[in-house]
Amino acid sequence: MEAPLKTEEETKLIRIDGKKITVKIADTPEERERGLMGVTKVEGYDGMLFIFGADGDVSFWNKETPLDLDLVWIKDKQVLSVDFLPREPQSGLKILPSPGAIDMVLELPAGQAEEIGIMSGALVSLPPELELK
Repeated sequence: MEAPLKTEEETKLIRIDGKKITVKIADTPEERERGLMGVTKVEGYDGMLFIFGADGDVSFWNKETPLDLDLVWIKDKQVLSVDFLPREPQSGLKILPSPGAIDMVLELPAGQAEEIGIMSGALVSLPPELELK
């Protein structure tokens, strides 16, 4: 049985350059592996924030992901870059490596990063309970 995504009550509000973004949190290995697999429409939240325990190089894939995605690579509360990850059924399996060591990744439906105005150098604010120690 597949693990369900966290409920709306478990969303958190983050800010990127002051713009509010409601996210579900993926901070366990299981949640990070599942990500937005099988999600056909994001409702009640804007995207998913992947939190890693330490800086490192990571890769994201589109396995069983029916949505085109924007990947926002974050290190030390600053956006490094934004990449596009196409959905699997359209493009086949793709693996996208991080642009270097990161500590968080924000997955958004494709086009939303541009719509919100997220770009390299943008500052990320987290609620206290999500602050990396």
